[in-house]
Amino acid sequence: MERSIEPGFIKKTFFVLLILLLFFLVTELLARSFIFTITKDYKSFLYGFNKNIKIDINHLIKLKVNLIDLKELNNSVNSFKNNTKNLEVKKKTFWAFGGSTTAGNICGKNSSSWPKIITDTSANLDVKNYGQNGIDSYISLQIFQKEVIKRKKPPEGILWAHKFNEINVIYQGVKKDPNELLLDTKNFHKRKYLIKVLTVESTIEKNFLFYKIIKNIIITSNRKIIRGFTKKHINPSLTEDDFIFAAKNFEHNTSKAIQLSKQMGIKNFYLISMPSRNEYNNKMKDKFFVHYYDSLQNLIKMGNVKLIDLSKKNIFFEDESSLFCDEIHKTLKANILVANFIALFVQY
Repeated sequence: MERSIEPGFIKKTFFVLLILLLFFLVTELLARSFIFTITKDYKSFLYGFNKNIKIDINHLIKLKVNLIDLKELNNSVNSFKNNTKNLEVKKKTFWAFGGSTTAGNICGKNSSSWPKIITDTSANLDVKNYGQNGIDSYISLQIFQKEVIKRKKPPEGILWAHKFNEINVIYQGVKKDPNELLLDTKNFHKRKYLIKVLTVESTIEKNFLFYKIIKNIIITSNRKIIRGFTKKHINPSLTEDDFIFAAKNFEHNTSKAIQLSKQMGIKNFYLISMPSRNEYNNKMKDKFFVHYYDSLQNLIKMGNVKLIDLSKKNIFFEDESSLFCDEIHKTLKANILVANFIALFVQY
C-alpha cells in the first residue's frame, strides 16, 4: 500500500520555499540599493531587466563600481561623429589609458607622469590622464565608455599604454563573457569544460547583483594571496597557454577600444609599449611579453592603429639606474623622455 504525502509536509515545504524566495528577494533588493548608493544611478535597479545596463564591480572595498547604459553609449558615439566634422580646437586633446606606469608618481611624489608632462610642456597637445594604479585593459575599456557618455567633444587620438597588468587575468579570471574570449583561444583544451560552467555562471551574474557582489568579494580575497609583479612572473605553475590566454584577453579588450574609437570618428589610436628594466637591458624577455607583442601586431592590422614601442634602449641612451625605481616604474627623468618621444611621435 502506497504511503500518501502528509498535508503537513507539503505545508512545511511550501513555507521553506517561501522563506527562501523572500530571503533571495530581500538580499537582491539590498544589493541593488547598495550599488545605487555608490553609483547614484537609479538604473542599478534595472540591472538584469534592461539588457542595456552593464555593471562592473572593479573594487568593492574602495567603492569603485562602473555602470554603463549601452544604449546611451551608442547615442553618445553618434553625437561624437557629428562633432568631429566642425571641431576647431587650439590644442589637440588625447586620452591616455593605462596602469600605474601611466598614472605616474610611483617613484616619489615629484616623479610626475608622462601625460602630465606632455600637457605642461607642449604648446598644442593636451593629454587627459585616465591611468589608474593596478588596472588592466578591461577596466580602461569601461572608463573609455564612461567618458564617451560624459564628454561632448571627441579627442584627437587615444594613447593606450597597457602591458604589465595584463597578466593579472590568469589569477583573477576573465571578467567578460567567457565565450567571447574562447573564440580566439582554440588551444585551451583544459579550459573548455570550465568555459561551459562559466557560461551558466555568467548568465546568473548578468541578472543578479547579489551574486555579483559575493563573487567580487571572493575574487578580491584570492587576489591578496598572490601579490607582486615579480612573483607572478616567476611562478613555475604558469604554462605557455596561460601567457597566450592573457595576451588574447588584452587583444580582445583593446580591439573593442579600437572599434569604439572608430565609431566615434577618432582617426588615431596609439598602442604604447612601456619599457621594463629587463627589456631595457636586453635581458631575457618575460614569456608573456612574447605573446603580448604578437597581439600588438594583430591589433595594428585593424587600421588607423600605430605602435609606439618604448621598450628598446636605443630610444633613450640612458643608464637604467636613472630611469627606473623598480622593475617597471619610471623616474621623473624617464617620464620626461617618454613624454618627449610620444609628443614627437603623435605630432609628426
